[in-house]
Amino acid sequence: MDRLLGQAADRGAAVIVVTHDPEVAARADRVVTIAGGRTR
Repeated sequence: MDRLLGQAADRGAAVIVVTHDPEVAARADRVVTIAGGRTR
């Protein structure tokens, strides 16, 4: 994960990660939650 995020930052790119793991989500700058088919 560190390598992927580092490479994306070097290139000014975004990384979209879909996870149920709160530790992985905590690494993100922004978290979008989907519940009941709607984003929050």
